[in-house]
Amino acid sequence: MSFERVAELLPKVVRNRPSRSPEELRRLLPALAELAATDEAVLRAEPLLLELLGQEQICGACRGYDRCGKMGDARGMYHRLALYNGELTVETGYCQPYRDHLTVQRAAKYDSYSLRTQYDRQLTFANFPEQQKIRKPKLYSVAYAFATQFTPGDQMKGLYIFGPAGVGKTHLLHAMLNRLEERRVPCVFVRADSLFDRLRSMIGENRDIEPALNLFSTVSVLAIDEIGQERPNEFTLEKLFRIVNQRFAAKLPTLYASNFAPPDLYGRMHSDMLALTDPLKSRIIGSSRVAYLDGDDYRITHMELLDD
Repeated sequence: MSFERVAELLPKVVRNRPSRSPEELRRLLPALAELAATDEAVLRAEPLLLELLGQEQICGACRGYDRCGKMGDARGMYHRLALYNGELTVETGYCQPYRDHLTVQRAAKYDSYSLRTQYDRQLTFANFPEQQKIRKPKLYSVAYAFATQFTPGDQMKGLYIFGPAGVGKTHLLHAMLNRLEERRVPCVFVRADSLFDRLRSMIGENRDIEPALNLFSTVSVLAIDEIGQERPNEFTLEKLFRIVNQRFAAKLPTLYASNFAPPDLYGRMHSDMLALTDPLKSRIIGSSRVAYLDGDDYRITHMELLDD
């Protein structure tokens, strides 16, 4: 890319300054110091280098693509120094916040898979049952830390929460997702049964399921509720294994809630399905921190009784 084109794209925040020495430019731009450029090449590229310095000042204060301080075509772009035939030039590409922004937009297209209600979006760490916080402090702490600290690209394990009905597993899952969404971390929530029902419907309508499978396999955080409650068959297990396996290989965290401990998932499947279920369970366990959540069924203890 030419100096003139770069000058058009980069923010104009460092103009009208006196010329700087090659030593000062290398000090201001660590990336320049790593390149074997001559002093003459550095001086010829001074306008470009000053523009890049301005970019670094803006990118260093980045608060996400939605608040990008750059203008026009420069929004969502990075410019990296390179040396070509002894002359300094730049390589351009999309920055991580912009890619995260696109992933959030893509994830929103599949919101119908999640069936997340307005009530679900009100489930938070603050209103998680106090009794369960006290009973399971480590689980609560791990869930909270993940939701408040995870950044796309981090190699953090996911979380597998299992236990009886009505004890807060899904509540904790939604609390994590709601915090992640507040932080603009791309995430998708699916219920296992509705996921596979939708995929079957798409196939019946001759629609391509590949974009959906690709999203579930690559989104920064995927949450699967009620895993093991769906009607397992060769179709569902193959698709689930593909999603879990790709996420396992890419070290992308997955959050699970289930009535079943991981080793007990799909325990009643016919023996000829073990070639799918065994590696599936192994990858789920290998990529998750596992926690058992028990207690009284909140729905039963808070059921509304009408007196005669």
